[in-house]
Amino acid sequence: MRERGMAITIPGLDVPLKAVREGLAEVLVPAEEIRAPKKAPVFYNPAMVVNRDIAVLVLRAWWARGGLDRPLRACEPLCGCGVRGIRFALEVPSVGEVMMGDLNPSAVRLSRENVRRNRVEERVRVELSDANVLLTQHSAPGRRFDYVDLDPFGSPAPFLDSAVRALRSRGLLALTATDMAPLCGVYVLACVRKYGAIPARVDYAKELAVRILLGALARVTGAHDMGIRPLLAHATDHYARAYCVLLRGQGKASESVSRLGWLAHCPSCWERELLPGLGSLPERECPSCGRRRLIAGPLWTGRLFDSEFCHAVAEEANRVPWVSRRARRVLELLAEEADGPPTYYSLPKLCDALDLGLPPVRELVSALRERGWWASRTHFDPQGVRTNAPAKELVKAIRELVKAR
Repeated sequence: MRERGMAITIPGLDVPLKAVREGLAEVLVPAEEIRAPKKAPVFYNPAMVVNRDIAVLVLRAWWARGGLDRPLRACEPLCGCGVRGIRFALEVPSVGEVMMGDLNPSAVRLSRENVRRNRVEERVRVELSDANVLLTQHSAPGRRFDYVDLDPFGSPAPFLDSAVRALRSRGLLALTATDMAPLCGVYVLACVRKYGAIPARVDYAKELAVRILLGALARVTGAHDMGIRPLLAHATDHYARAYCVLLRGQGKASESVSRLGWLAHCPSCWERELLPGLGSLPERECPSCGRRRLIAGPLWTGRLFDSEFCHAVAEEANRVPWVSRRARRVLELLAEEADGPPTYYSLPKLCDALDLGLPPVRELVSALRERGWWASRTHFDPQGVRTNAPAKELVKAIRELVKAR
């Protein structure tokens, strides 16, 4: 991304603007960087470029895998300055139509100007509309989208129902949640209100946030006799992001609901387990040490990643030279961990609790593999390890590495 020129103004928008390049798009954004979206006349967040880079790559890889014989119809109902939808039109060859919307007249005005500047008027439309209204207008058969991207400020929960109804069968839903404090257990009641789940403050809180988000989505789709199949999820910086294919049918809905369940985590011995099924709560007593466990949920206990798809997206990044280096790195780690077991261990927190030195992550992963356990790094935490080794075996490997050093 690079800036060009001095401050710019356009008719009808009393905000100084600057031009920035992101991907293949050059767009006008507010010249003054404002961190709080609600205080900005039009919001553009340069920190979300990785999110948008990965969205482009996911859409390219998904279309190549899907085998549809017609142009793709995409919708971004909360478009801001329009950069995401414009990038879809410019960088995803299969995209035939992008419908963008926003309830902010300034955002719509700026988005339309950016559409014009990037010469994608024939494929990109911008509507002044509430997100739920726009999606509901496209909920009838024949009007639905192949792809819907929800990227709100805060929780996507208020938009899930209308987004699900606006997607065709086997369509792809992308959703972002930036309210990580509730999802990670800082504000428990806020998480219960928005997602219908009790969170927990654990060292793998970012993964837990994704699982709570997917659990909320699965309950919404179930009400419409639809199920979900997660393809890829990531949590970088201040947000959680997930991509799910929606599958119509009572059987698919029941299959997804059967993957809702609970997390039981022991803060004393670090053991944890995901337990599918909502019929009863897990036992509070830890079977390993007898101490009291934390219980979180309901949440998604199924897989977060489609390994084949994650590798395809990582390979797609190698074909697209304008994608950020950080996005490539996130995708490399996603491909590495995609086949792994649920949850991961944050080494600094574990080693601090045990009063141990911190071993290099790569060395620990290698040591665990040599002992016959599955192990990898994780994109969720640069000092995290995903493994199926019991906590006591992980601690043993850490002690041996620290002693050897």
